[in-house]
Amino acid sequence: MKMKTKSVFIVLSILSAIGILVASFIFTDGVKSLLWDKSVTDILEVTEQGKHALDTFIDKDYDTLHLFAGELSGVESTDKDSIQRILNVFDDETTSFYCVNLDTGESYSDNMDIPIVGEERRQELLGMRSDGIREPFYDSYTGVRSIGVYEHFTFADGTHGLVQKTRSVKSIRDHFTLSFYNNTGFSYIINLDGDVLIRSLHKNSNRTIQNLFDMINMEGNNKALSSDVKEQLSLKHSGASQFFYKGEDYIFTYVPMENGDNWYVVSIIPSQVVMKQANTIIDRTMRLCIFIMICLAVLGYVYHWNSAKQKKKIEKLAFYDQLTGLYRYEKFLIDGEARLSGGDMDIAVLYIDILGFKLLNDIEGYNYGDTVLKYMADVLRQISHSKDISCRISGDDFLLMIEYKKREDILELCQNIINQVESGFDQEKKFKVRIGICLIEDAKETNINGIIDRAKMAQTGVKEDSSISYQFYNKTMREALLRDAQMEQSMVQALDNGEFIYMIQPKYSLDGSKILGGEALVRWQKPDGQFISPGEFIPLFERNGFIRQLDEYVFTKVCEDLHERIQKKQKIVPISVNVSRVHLYSENFAERYNRIKDMYEIPDNLIELELTESILLENTKEIFNILEQLKKYGFLCSIDDFGSGYSSLNTLKDLPVDIVKLDKVFFDQSDHQDRKIVILKSMIDMAKQLYMKVVAEGIEEDEQLEMLKNTGCDMVQGFIYSKPCIIDDFYQHLEK
Repeated sequence: MKMKTKSVFIVLSILSAIGILVASFIFTDGVKSLLWDKSVTDILEVTEQGKHALDTFIDKDYDTLHLFAGELSGVESTDKDSIQRILNVFDDETTSFYCVNLDTGESYSDNMDIPIVGEERRQELLGMRSDGIREPFYDSYTGVRSIGVYEHFTFADGTHGLVQKTRSVKSIRDHFTLSFYNNTGFSYIINLDGDVLIRSLHKNSNRTIQNLFDMINMEGNNKALSSDVKEQLSLKHSGASQFFYKGEDYIFTYVPMENGDNWYVVSIIPSQVVMKQANTIIDRTMRLCIFIMICLAVLGYVYHWNSAKQKKKIEKLAFYDQLTGLYRYEKFLIDGEARLSGGDMDIAVLYIDILGFKLLNDIEGYNYGDTVLKYMADVLRQISHSKDISCRISGDDFLLMIEYKKREDILELCQNIINQVESGFDQEKKFKVRIGICLIEDAKETNINGIIDRAKMAQTGVKEDSSISYQFYNKTMREALLRDAQMEQSMVQALDNGEFIYMIQPKYSLDGSKILGGEALVRWQKPDGQFISPGEFIPLFERNGFIRQLDEYVFTKVCEDLHERIQKKQKIVPISVNVSRVHLYSENFAERYNRIKDMYEIPDNLIELELTESILLENTKEIFNILEQLKKYGFLCSIDDFGSGYSSLNTLKDLPVDIVKLDKVFFDQSDHQDRKIVILKSMIDMAKQLYMKVVAEGIEEDEQLEMLKNTGCDMVQGFIYSKPCIIDDFYQHLEK
């Protein structure tokens, strides 16, 4: 199970790491896509801004040229002085104005007279549209590569003319730097055919290439890319694409200009520049993912380490007895069943208890009792081998599972335990043990619980005054188990047939003069009149859970009889009914009993529910809550066999009960009689101070009754005054 949990943890850790990696890759891919789209949009915007600025610049040249043409249209074509004067007015340092008489070919400039244009050139000028812009050319008059806008007009005398405003390409290039994106990108001005009209002087710009498509058509690019771009340019669409040039990817965007004959502004930037920001984010993201994975790994390790540590702590609490360090009963069952499942045939279980421990514990004190238990645990550890299993069940009961080769080995082991117990501890305060033994060969086809039950049965059969302190499970005990099986088969039918009857044992005042109450005791009478002893069926019913139905049946019968007597206004006294420990694990036990009580209209404090003191060792807090709830519903609550259990005095002060029934162990005639009387008086006095009534049960002899004089005991229950009697006899005695 531990390895399975560890494997699941490792698998979940690996899956989590894979999930983080997949998520990081998806995230980085998304970041790349988003930043790519944003960068392309930004480059398009920059290109659009550059195109707009250049168009605006050219529009201003058009406007100035139009004014120039307007002035010339007001003079005669032969009035050279006026033409020159107008040219001088528009003269500036960055541009040149040019005027041609298309009829004669005579030309004028803002800085010199220009010879008459030849016929071929004149016809070319006549064929030019009314206005427009010329692609970059070398000005023959200035010797500078220039760009110019032109317009046709008519002189005042009707002669046709053409004016042109030119400026150097350099001035445009200087004015529009054609660099962007922190000077990592650059722009070209191209025409529809991809010819570079104006190029950037950027360091990354190719100074020799004359056509954009020469770059696009280089090896490594998709052949369809060039066609797609040409189609987009012909449709005057803006767009973006990517091409490979000299071992590097580039992004280029293109935007059509409003001026020029299908001119475009094309911006180019290396892809790695665009993705630099994305790569930075991706790098940081990956670092963050790795950091998170490391943190998760550390947290997982710490969690696993703490879980393992906590698990060990829980296992220690759950599987190890805190006082002795031996296994708890639950751990013994798990490991013992595993040994049986392994097919080992030479296994025996020893059930060991300490004789008179409860009395020893009360007389000598709890610390002394704890010392005895620890010593007993040490003895079991010393005589055990590596594969042997030992545990403390509860109180002074212990279990030992051992391997053996022959029966004599077990006898020798038992004698060894007895010798160490009797000789190795306090010589002045010796104690004895008794041991029940069950061999797996004598308990075939059974589980660990069956073997323990058989060992317990053998241990119970050891007489306290016997010289032999151990006993094997035998055939006679097997017959008892068969009898238990027979009782289990018939118990339900017996309840339906009314074979279970209850009798009442009276509780008398100390002097025996008055009946103060009674205890309902169940008996099983077979159809042939034979009685089965409660000592036989009660322990069996407690083990198989049938005791819940039987107790409730008796409780209901008691309520019926009390209801009948109340209706007849006959004399009644409180009747106590036993409640088994298994009721405490039954849902709504208190509510169910209260409904029955109310159904028969039983007054409060007329029914007493008895719980044995051993219940207090199981779950004290939960038991106390149930007792409080029962008292709230009007039940009297009592603790039966008080003083027979471990830590009885320690719990007395906290018990929310009305009555304490002292166990007959206090009244046994044995050694330490004076001490017994001191303890008895102290317990009764303590109960009185806690407003509890005290019942002494099991009183059979005058000497026992004598012990109760001057103790303040409220009631006596036992054969000395009355045995359990049938219902009619009890109430007849009560009436008398």
